[in-house]
Amino acid sequence: MLIFEKVGMHNFSRVPEPCRFCLYWQTKGEFQTEASKSEIEKAKLNWLSSVEKVFGNCVELACLGSVSVGFMQYAPPQYFSRVGDYASGPPSSDAVFIACLYIVSKDQRGKGYGTLMLRTLLKELRERGFRAVETFARVDSANNPSGPLAFYLKNGFEVVSRKDDFPLVRFKL
Repeated sequence: MLIFEKVGMHNFSRVPEPCRFCLYWQTKGEFQTEASKSEIEKAKLNWLSSVEKVFGNCVELACLGSVSVGFMQYAPPQYFSRVGDYASGPPSSDAVFIACLYIVSKDQRGKGYGTLMLRTLLKELRERGFRAVETFARVDSANNPSGPLAFYLKNGFEVVSRKDDFPLVRFKL
Protein backbone atom coordinates (compact mmCIF):
# COMPACT_ATOMS: atom_id res chain seq x y z
CA MET A 1 0.00 0.00 0.00
CA LEU A 2 1.26 3.44 -0.97
CA ILE A 3 1.58 5.89 1.92
CA PHE A 4 2.07 9.64 1.44
CA GLU A 5 4.40 11.66 3.60
CA LYS A 6 4.61 15.44 3.54
CA VAL A 7 8.23 16.61 3.47
CA GLY A 8 9.54 19.38 5.65
CA MET A 9 12.79 20.33 7.27
CA HIS A 10 12.42 17.48 9.80
CA ASN A 11 12.40 14.65 7.23
CA PHE A 12 14.03 16.13 4.13
CA SER A 13 16.79 13.51 4.34
CA ARG A 14 14.21 10.88 3.28
CA VAL A 15 13.89 12.50 -0.17
CA PRO A 16 15.58 10.06 -2.58
CA GLU A 17 18.33 10.82 -5.04
CA PRO A 18 18.30 12.42 -7.55
CA CYS A 19 15.43 14.55 -6.24
CA ARG A 20 17.14 15.68 -3.02
CA PHE A 21 20.02 17.17 -5.02
CA CYS A 22 18.07 18.63 -7.94
CA LEU A 23 17.58 22.37 -8.35
CA TYR A 24 16.49 22.23 -11.99
CA TRP A 25 13.16 24.04 -11.51
CA GLN A 26 14.53 26.48 -8.94
CA THR A 27 17.21 27.81 -11.33
CA LYS A 28 17.37 29.38 -14.79
CA GLY A 29 19.69 29.00 -17.76
CA GLU A 30 22.43 26.39 -17.90
CA PHE A 31 21.75 23.72 -15.32
CA GLN A 32 25.24 22.23 -14.90
CA THR A 33 26.80 23.36 -11.68
CA GLU A 34 30.05 22.92 -9.85
CA ALA A 35 28.33 23.01 -6.46
CA SER A 36 28.76 20.09 -4.09
CA LYS A 37 25.85 17.87 -3.08
CA SER A 38 25.79 19.48 0.35
CA GLU A 39 25.61 22.98 -1.19
CA ILE A 40 22.80 21.88 -3.51
CA GLU A 41 20.94 20.20 -0.65
CA LYS A 42 21.27 23.36 1.47
CA ALA A 43 19.91 25.49 -1.41
CA LYS A 44 16.96 23.12 -1.87
CA LEU A 45 16.23 23.21 1.87
CA ASN A 46 16.28 27.03 1.77
CA TRP A 47 13.86 26.96 -1.17
CA LEU A 48 11.58 24.50 0.64
CA SER A 49 11.58 26.60 3.80
CA SER A 50 10.74 29.84 1.98
CA VAL A 51 7.96 28.28 -0.12
CA GLU A 52 6.41 26.51 2.89
CA LYS A 53 6.13 29.84 4.74
CA VAL A 54 3.95 31.34 2.00
CA PHE A 55 2.32 28.43 0.16
CA GLY A 56 2.35 25.59 2.69
CA ASN A 57 3.34 22.03 1.91
CA CYS A 58 4.99 21.74 -1.50
CA VAL A 59 6.89 18.42 -1.42
CA GLU A 60 5.60 14.91 -0.74
CA LEU A 61 6.93 11.38 -0.86
CA ALA A 62 5.07 8.25 -1.88
CA CYS A 63 6.34 5.31 0.17
CA LEU A 64 6.02 1.56 0.14
CA GLY A 65 6.76 0.74 3.76
CA SER A 66 9.93 2.62 4.63
CA VAL A 67 11.06 2.96 0.99
CA SER A 68 10.44 6.20 -0.92
CA VAL A 69 9.30 5.25 -4.43
CA GLY A 70 7.84 8.55 -5.59
CA PHE A 71 8.48 12.26 -5.26
CA MET A 72 6.14 15.21 -5.83
CA GLN A 73 7.17 18.88 -5.90
CA TYR A 74 4.59 21.60 -6.61
CA ALA A 75 3.81 25.24 -5.91
CA PRO A 76 2.59 28.33 -7.75
CA PRO A 77 4.72 28.93 -10.86
CA GLN A 78 6.48 32.02 -9.45
CA TYR A 79 8.49 29.67 -7.17
CA PHE A 80 10.05 27.91 -10.16
CA SER A 81 12.42 30.12 -12.15
CA ARG A 82 12.78 27.55 -14.95
CA VAL A 83 9.14 27.78 -16.14
CA GLY A 84 10.08 30.79 -18.27
CA ASP A 85 12.52 28.68 -20.30
CA TYR A 86 9.77 26.55 -21.89
CA ALA A 87 8.30 27.62 -25.24
CA SER A 88 4.83 26.29 -24.34
CA GLY A 89 4.70 28.38 -21.18
CA PRO A 90 4.50 30.18 -18.98
CA PRO A 91 2.01 28.45 -16.67
CA SER A 92 -1.03 30.45 -15.59
CA SER A 93 -0.77 32.50 -12.42
CA ASP A 94 -4.01 30.93 -11.10
CA ALA A 95 -2.58 27.39 -11.24
CA VAL A 96 -0.36 25.30 -9.01
CA PHE A 97 2.57 24.02 -11.06
CA ILE A 98 3.71 20.40 -10.78
CA ALA A 99 7.48 20.52 -11.17
CA CYS A 100 7.97 16.82 -10.37
CA LEU A 101 5.73 13.81 -10.12
CA TYR A 102 8.41 11.21 -10.35
CA ILE A 103 8.70 7.47 -9.74
CA VAL A 104 12.35 7.15 -8.83
CA SER A 105 13.01 3.52 -9.82
CA LYS A 106 12.15 2.44 -13.37
CA ASP A 107 11.09 -1.00 -12.10
CA GLN A 108 8.37 0.68 -9.99
CA ARG A 109 6.86 2.52 -12.98
CA GLY A 110 3.72 1.27 -14.69
CA LYS A 111 2.22 -0.06 -11.43
CA GLY A 112 -0.28 2.76 -10.92
CA TYR A 113 1.76 4.65 -8.32
CA GLY A 114 1.93 7.79 -10.46
CA THR A 115 -1.83 7.80 -10.87
CA LEU A 116 -2.32 7.42 -7.10
CA MET A 117 0.18 10.20 -6.49
CA LEU A 118 -1.55 12.52 -8.95
CA ARG A 119 -5.04 11.82 -7.59
CA THR A 120 -3.83 12.40 -4.03
CA LEU A 121 -2.21 15.69 -5.03
CA LEU A 122 -5.28 16.89 -6.95
CA LYS A 123 -7.52 16.07 -3.97
CA GLU A 124 -5.21 17.94 -1.57
CA LEU A 125 -5.01 21.02 -3.80
CA ARG A 126 -8.79 21.04 -4.33
CA GLU A 127 -9.28 20.90 -0.55
CA ARG A 128 -6.82 23.79 -0.14
CA GLY A 129 -9.00 25.89 -2.47
CA PHE A 130 -6.91 26.00 -5.63
CA ARG A 131 -8.67 26.18 -9.01
CA ALA A 132 -6.22 24.55 -11.43
CA VAL A 133 -3.03 22.54 -11.81
CA GLU A 134 -0.55 22.78 -14.70
CA THR A 135 2.69 21.14 -15.77
CA PHE A 136 4.94 20.64 -18.77
CA ALA A 137 4.55 17.05 -19.94
CA ARG A 138 6.96 15.34 -22.31
CA VAL A 139 5.47 14.14 -25.61
CA ASP A 140 7.53 11.07 -26.41
CA SER A 141 9.15 9.79 -23.24
CA ALA A 142 8.17 8.54 -19.81
CA ASN A 143 11.62 9.49 -18.56
CA ASN A 144 10.66 13.00 -17.49
CA PRO A 145 10.40 14.19 -13.88
CA SER A 146 6.95 15.69 -14.35
CA GLY A 147 5.67 12.72 -16.37
CA PRO A 148 4.68 11.89 -19.93
CA LEU A 149 1.92 13.64 -21.87
CA ALA A 150 -0.11 10.42 -22.29
CA PHE A 151 -0.24 10.03 -18.49
CA TYR A 152 -1.72 13.49 -17.97
CA LEU A 153 -4.20 13.19 -20.85
CA LYS A 154 -5.37 9.83 -19.43
CA ASN A 155 -5.98 11.60 -16.10
CA GLY A 156 -8.15 14.41 -17.48
CA PHE A 157 -5.61 17.13 -18.23
CA GLU A 158 -5.97 19.18 -21.41
CA VAL A 159 -3.22 20.66 -23.58
CA VAL A 160 -3.37 24.46 -23.35
CA SER A 161 -0.20 25.24 -25.32
CA ARG A 162 2.03 23.08 -27.49
CA LYS A 163 5.00 24.80 -29.10
CA ASP A 164 7.60 22.05 -28.58
CA ASP A 165 7.98 18.54 -27.11
CA PHE A 166 6.92 19.82 -23.67
CA PRO A 167 3.32 21.03 -23.97
CA LEU A 168 1.70 22.84 -21.07
CA VAL A 169 -1.22 20.82 -19.74
CA ARG A 170 -3.97 21.92 -17.33
CA PHE A 171 -6.49 20.31 -15.03
CA LYS A 172 -9.36 22.35 -13.61
CA LEU A 173 -10.05 21.39 -10.00
